Amino acid sequence: MTDDASLVARYAPLFRPRTVAVVGASEKGNAPGNVFIRNLREAGYEGAIFPIHPTSADIDGLPAYRTLADTPAVVDYAYVAVAAERVPAILAAGANHVRYAQVMSGGFSEVTGGEALEQQALTAARDGGMRLLGPNCMGTYSPAGRLTFMGGGVGPAGDVGVVSQSGGLSLDILRQGRARGIGFSAVLSLGNCADVGPVDMLDYFLADPATRVIGMYLEHVADGRAFFARLRAAGARKPVVILKGGQTDQGQRAATSHTGALAGAHEIWRGMARQTGTVLVASLAQFIDVLAALQAYALRDAAPRGRVVLFGNGGGTSVLATDYFARRGLDVAPLGADTIATLAALRVSGTSFVNPIDIPANVLVRDHGSLALTILDTLATREAPDALVVHLNLPVIAGYRQPALLGELLDVVIKLRAALAARTHVLLVLRTNRDAACAGQVAELAPRLADARLPVFDELADAGDALVAIHQLETFRRRAHDAQHA
Repeated sequence: MTDDASLVARYAPLFRPRTVAVVGASEKGNAPGNVFIRNLREAGYEGAIFPIHPTSADIDGLPAYRTLADTPAVVDYAYVAVAAERVPAILAAGANHVRYAQVMSGGFSEVTGGEALEQQALTAARDGGMRLLGPNCMGTYSPAGRLTFMGGGVGPAGDVGVVSQSGGLSLDILRQGRARGIGFSAVLSLGNCADVGPVDMLDYFLADPATRVIGMYLEHVADGRAFFARLRAAGARKPVVILKGGQTDQGQRAATSHTGALAGAHEIWRGMARQTGTVLVASLAQFIDVLAALQAYALRDAAPRGRVVLFGNGGGTSVLATDYFARRGLDVAPLGADTIATLAALRVSGTSFVNPIDIPANVLVRDHGSLALTILDTLATREAPDALVVHLNLPVIAGYRQPALLGELLDVVIKLRAALAARTHVLLVLRTNRDAACAGQVAELAPRLADARLPVFDELADAGDALVAIHQLETFRRRAHDAQHA
C-alpha cells in the first residue's frame, strides 16, 4: 500500500464509517443526537447506528446502549452532543472501542475557563486510543460515506474537499456551494482542533484521490511550520484555497473568542501563499467563486499571459470590469488589427470591437445567437486569450420577449466552452440586477450549466476574482516547472 493510500485508509472511519454511535439522543426525540440520527437516515447511511443512553433501551427505534464500550461492534465514528463537563467521562468509558470521536458540544477552550476541560477530554481520547474531532464542531459531511451534519441528505459526490474551523461557515459553504453546482468530496468542521487539525486534513485531502481541489477556512494553525512545509512540498499540484479569518486586529480578537486560539498576522499568510502557490481569498463569496472555477477548469501547462477578452451587453459595466481586472493584474488589452478587421467585415452596427467588446442586446438576439457565436469564435481563434468572459445583462435581454433566447445564448457559450477547454477558459456572468424573474431563470438553468461544468458568476468582478486565482496558480506552476528544468 502506498503512503497516500495508507493515509487515506487511516482516516476512512472519519469519512466512511461502518458504525456510528450517537451520544446525546433522548426518548423525546428533540435532542441534537436525534437530529443527527434523522440526518443519517435521510442521507441513506447504511451502517449500524448505536444510540448511547444511560437508562433507555430504545431511541428512535434503535436499540440503545449504556456506554460507548457496550456497543456490539467497535465504533468508527462517535457523535457526542452532551454538556461539556460530561464529555471526558463519556470518552474514557469508550476506551479502545472507538476510532474517532466528534464532540459537537461547546464550552471548552473557546470560553474562559474551559481550557482545562478540553485538556481532560483530549487526555481521555488519547488514553483510550481514539482521535478527537473538535470539540465545538459540526463534524463530517461525506457523500461517499452518507454521513452528514445537515438535513436534506447529501448531494452528489464531487472533487472539492473543504476544511472549516467554523461550524456555521461549514453549513454556509455547503448550502452556497451546492447551489452553485460544487460537488464536494467531503466537508469537515474542525472546531477547536484539540487533536485533529488543519495539518492532518491537509495531508488527507492531498492524498485523497477523490479530491482535486482543497478549500480551507482557518482562524489559526497550531503548527504553522508543519502547515507551511506540507504546502511547499505539495507545490500546488492540487489547488489550495484559504479563507483566513482574523486578518485584522479586531478579526484576530474575534477568532480568539471563537475557537480559543491565537491567529497569525496576515502578512505571514500572504508570504506563505506566494511561496507555496496557495490562493488567499478575502470573503466567503470569493471562496465559493474560486472553488467553483477551480472545480470546472483544468489548469493549463502553457505559460499564462493573463490576457482576457470581455464580451457582452453593457458598456459601462465592461469599463468598470476592465479597471477591476487591471488592478488585479489581468490584461484586458485592445484587440489586434487583423481581429478588428475581421469583425468589422461582419458589418454589425452599434458594436465596439475593441476589448471589452460591447454588443447591443439586439445583436445578441439575432439569428438565435448565431452571430454571437461567430464573433466569439473569431475572438477565440485570432486572439487566443487565456480567458474569454461572456456577460449577459438579463433584464435587457428579457425585454425582447423571446422566451427561448437565453437558452439559445447558453447553447452558444456551452459549445464554445467545450471547444476551447484545452486552451481558453470560458467564463459566464449572468447579471440579474436583482430582478426576481431573471433570478428564477438562472435557477432553472443551473442543473444544465452544472452538467456542462460551466460555473455562473453574478458579476464581472466575481469572475475576475476567479480568474486571478487561476492565473496565480498557473503562473506558480509554470515557474516551478521552468525552475525544475532549467
